[in-house]
Amino acid sequence: MPDLISIDSVTIEKVIIHFLDTSASEPVLSNYPTALDSDSEDYLKAHIVKAFNSDDAKKCAFEKDGFVSSQVRDVRHNFVEFSQGLAARFFGVMQDAGSIPPGDLIVLTAAIASEDFLCVMKFNYKTSYIHEFRAIADTNSINFVKHQGILPGKTAKIDEAFFVNIDTLDVFVLEKKYEIGGVRDYYISPLILGVTDNLSVKTQLETVRKVAERVYKEHYGETVNMKPKVAGLMCRELSNQQTFKMENILENFSEDFPEAGPDFRAIADKLPLETEGQLPVPTSLVKRISRQKVRSKNGIEVKIPVKVYDDPRAMDYIREPDGTLTLVIKNIDEGNEGETEQ
Repeated sequence: MPDLISIDSVTIEKVIIHFLDTSASEPVLSNYPTALDSDSEDYLKAHIVKAFNSDDAKKCAFEKDGFVSSQVRDVRHNFVEFSQGLAARFFGVMQDAGSIPPGDLIVLTAAIASEDFLCVMKFNYKTSYIHEFRAIADTNSINFVKHQGILPGKTAKIDEAFFVNIDTLDVFVLEKKYEIGGVRDYYISPLILGVTDNLSVKTQLETVRKVAERVYKEHYGETVNMKPKVAGLMCRELSNQQTFKMENILENFSEDFPEAGPDFRAIADKLPLETEGQLPVPTSLVKRISRQKVRSKNGIEVKIPVKVYDDPRAMDYIREPDGTLTLVIKNIDEGNEGETEQ
């Protein structure tokens, strides 16, 4: 699978739209591919890129031959029929569950970073207001009307999509849990695709971070710089590159914290982590962990870059007689004093 992609790397070939509204007795299926103008093409490309690059997307594998896996390699030849069958399967699950929101099912084939993909995105409807204009006799009337079929905007995040590499059958899935049979669970990966799913890269990293902090605390105590030390270790591996290996983070932890290393490795080996392959860097997570928050009891909050925690020229902690900590920030630039964050 490609790593992080850009709009320029996406070329849409065919696209078709089906309406999945469970207030009706059956889906509204299109019989013809959709003609795109430049604006609507850019709209779809933007959502493809956002979904494909999402930190929550997870790599999966087909368990057995099913509707998608058995037909995806011929999808260009039976595109309309395949898309209709897929929409019918979505609609059947939605009717049975009752909790899955209605939406438009967008089915398309595209070249992404020079690889051929089946791309499926479900645009769940949003409720918003539009204006309604009426001309009555010689007067005009303009009112607000609630519209329940609004599609997500170009920059909005969608919750449900999947991408299948037509040649390799690699699968990426972005999905959300809904209540099905009284239990909150995913439905796209098990019921629509029939795939086994791994944890998303974002979830794997969050899991590793939590385990690292717990093991560090057990061996070294809950020091004030515990979280920044773990965050800094992860940031060193994730920063300034597009891919990383989880194994490197595991090895770096054992090298930096040798007393805790064996316990950390023992726990990590039992987790569903992808340690050998190259994984995409989740930029939003890197940004979040690269700055650690410090809060005082009276609500003052300071964000500190992890790289300066161990630099006595930048900051220092002083343990007060009552057991509390005082944070001393050094080398403040008076020229930036009082600036408001935009």
